[in-house]
Amino acid sequence: MKRKHIKKESWVCYLFVGLMAFVCFLPLWITFSASISSEADIVKEGFALFPKTPNLDTYQYIISNKGTMLVRAFGISFLVIFIGTLYSMVIMTTFAYAAAQKKEVFRFASAISFFAWFTTVFSGGILPWYILVTKYYGLQNNIFALFLPYGMNVFFMFILKSNFKAIPEELIEAAKIDGATNSKIFFIIALPLTKVGLVTIILFMALQYWNDFHLSLYLITKPEMYTVQKLLYNMMANISALLSGSKTVADAAHITIPSNTARMVMTMLTVLPVVAFYPFAQKYFVKGVTIGAVKG
Repeated sequence: MKRKHIKKESWVCYLFVGLMAFVCFLPLWITFSASISSEADIVKEGFALFPKTPNLDTYQYIISNKGTMLVRAFGISFLVIFIGTLYSMVIMTTFAYAAAQKKEVFRFASAISFFAWFTTVFSGGILPWYILVTKYYGLQNNIFALFLPYGMNVFFMFILKSNFKAIPEELIEAAKIDGATNSKIFFIIALPLTKVGLVTIILFMALQYWNDFHLSLYLITKPEMYTVQKLLYNMMANISALLSGSKTVADAAHITIPSNTARMVMTMLTVLPVVAFYPFAQKYFVKGVTIGAVKG
């Protein structure tokens, strides 16, 4: 009787999770369906689950007219992900390791933890931040403006701090008895033992840099420095920016200039790298969710 009850609860959980997955997947599928539909069908019948006349005309149209812009935007985004994630991880791991130390080892550990927490509660606001990073730091219209302000994520730092605190003290003491320095303990013992947490935070930071458009919105005005998200934002806000200079091509080919389908294509081009990347990183996300869980 108990086994049947557990099985019934399992089916309820599977059904609920499956329903939530379907709800999350449905907008992506509608976007994909619209991206391979004709503009005339979208205008006449609206968005549908399945395209009436599937084609790749809009993909070809955008790539042929704005291919150079897209390639440059993808290049900028991937460069920012690589440099920014490495930069953020160096800052957060060293800060978290220092904050995780006992007072006898580093007497300012509690103080820097408090200051990190303090920044999550109180903020100077967007305007003082903008004046600081543009006037005093010179972070405008350069590659550094796209990752330097995101060097520290306090929430992720505290997760790493919890991972470092979970390292057995006996292991650290044994290493010190053998003559290991603090830097050697950090690189040889602490980092390998917190690999799951590190990889999880790396993935989250990479996604943060990929999805972010605020830095480029505030600090970038040159089109050649646009990231994919800033480019998508501009296209969504003003579709004529995407289709500017392309009417001659459209008139010569006797086709309707896409607007709705162009937005959907840009959305798919932005989402596809994440969709392709996620299956390989899924196991680390699952492990990352259970960081700090009680073992039974």
